[in-house]
Amino acid sequence: MTLDLQILGQRHKDLHNGLTAPPKLRPLHIWQMAQRPLWCLEILGTRRRGFGNIVGHVKGVADISSLASWTHDQFDPRLSWKDVDWIRERWGGKLILKGVLDPEDARMAAATGADALIVSNHGGRQLDGARSSISALPPIVEAVGDKIEVHVDGGIRSGQDVLKAVAMGAKAAWIGRAFLYGLGAGGKAGVTRALEIIRSELDTTMALCGKRDIRDVGPEILDRDPA
Repeated sequence: MTLDLQILGQRHKDLHNGLTAPPKLRPLHIWQMAQRPLWCLEILGTRRRGFGNIVGHVKGVADISSLASWTHDQFDPRLSWKDVDWIRERWGGKLILKGVLDPEDARMAAATGADALIVSNHGGRQLDGARSSISALPPIVEAVGDKIEVHVDGGIRSGQDVLKAVAMGAKAAWIGRAFLYGLGAGGKAGVTRALEIIRSELDTTMALCGKRDIRDVGPEILDRDPA
């Protein structure tokens, strides 16, 4: 359950770049395409892409033009901890709460009886100036102890990043962009390859830190500024 998306953030880059759904062709786009004629020819030969998991499957979303209004309707600013209790009572399965950056929120998340929380700043796209997930991780781990399992996401690009997260107390590191890059480059095989690279990097870094078992990794492997 995503906790940090009850309203849509001010995504300044999207506003600056004129990102819309569906996309609107602007003079800038025409100029950019004119500079890349071979790319344009290749794109013309590809299948038209869309949100296949939503368009045609969700009531009221028959095409990409109605996607934006449907997306807007999915946000509920009234979201509260009572909603977490409501979902937990009806779901019955594992429940993970994503989007925690504050130790007090972490303690409240643990009090709901959820199985885990994810320390996350939503990829840095929701609130400009929010602290990074990795910097928020240690105080949250300290705040909740073993009351709830703590995971982390955001900025995980290599096996070394995974190891740092584990060393700072995370039980798991969630990977999004890295395997999406693999998917874009090589489909299913690209995802597999991306995860293999991260696993290999993790294995090598553990060996160089004198560790054989990920369960033995702790903050002692981190080189921190004593100041």
